[in-house]
Amino acid sequence: MDNTSEEDRDIIRKQLRKEPKGLLGVSARCRYGYPVVLMTRPLIIGENEQFEVFPTLYWLSCPRRVERVSRIESQGYIAKLEEELVSNPELQEEYREDENDYLEKQWGLLSEEEKNFVEKRGLRGALSRGIGGIESDKHIKCLHLHLAHQIAEANIIGRMVQDRFEIGDCHRGEIRCEELKDSDQLGD
Repeated sequence: MDNTSEEDRDIIRKQLRKEPKGLLGVSARCRYGYPVVLMTRPLIIGENEQFEVFPTLYWLSCPRRVERVSRIESQGYIAKLEEELVSNPELQEEYREDENDYLEKQWGLLSEEEKNFVEKRGLRGALSRGIGGIESDKHIKCLHLHLAHQIAEANIIGRMVQDRFEIGDCHRGEIRCEELKDSDQLGD
C-alpha cells in the first residue's frame, strides 16, 4: 500500500516528531493533501532486530487533530464515552463489530512468515485484542486511535468524537503542515 512520497515521509516525521514505526502508507489525507492517518504494520522490527507487536493499525498524524483530541482526553471524555458504552447495548455491538473489522484487517496484513512467527511465539493474543491492543470491549484506550480508524474506515467511537467536536481540517491560512513543510527541524 505504500503510497508515500519522500515529501510525505518528511512531513510525517515532522508531524510525529520522530521516525514512524512500520509505516505502510497514508490512509487518509486532508483537503490540502497532507497525511492525516497512517497505516502501520502489525509487526515491526524492534531494537533487537526481532519482530515486535505493534497494535496501532491506524495512527493519527495530523497535528491539529492530535492536539484537539488530546485536549478532549485530558478533560476526561474517555470516561464519559465508557459510561455510554456500558449503558448502551447497541453501541456495544457496533463497537465490537468495529473491533472485529480492525482485527481482521490487522491480521490480513501479515505475511505467512509473520503469521507463523506470531503463532510460534504465542503472540496471537496480542493481535487479538481490541483497537490499539486494549483487552476489554467496555473500555476505550485512546481517542486518537478511534478517530484515526474512523477517518480511514469506520469506527463508532471515532465518529462520535468527530461529530460532537467537529474535528476537521485546518482553516485556510492556518495550515499546520504547511508550516511543518517549511521547517528544517523535526517537530517545529
